[in-house]
Amino acid sequence: MMIPYKNIHRLSSILAYELGDESIRIEFVSGAVREYTYANVGRDHVEAMKKCATKGKGLGSYVMKNERHFIALREMRAAQKNT
Repeated sequence: MMIPYKNIHRLSSILAYELGDESIRIEFVSGAVREYTYANVGRDHVEAMKKCATKGKGLGSYVMKNERHFIALREMRAAQKNT
């Protein structure tokens, strides 16, 4: 179940989030929903995003700062599965 993001500074691109044991799903104001997992972006990133989400501060910035890295990680891990 998605939880509305507090968006303390009212400037975030994040609308809602859902926490899993090893993941976070994020709904953006654009309507896009992305899932970040231990398997596709790593434990440290997921746990950092969870912390931002529950604080209601910094989640959008964290995702924007790391999105290129996340895409590269997903592509690398997908390629490894296909070999």
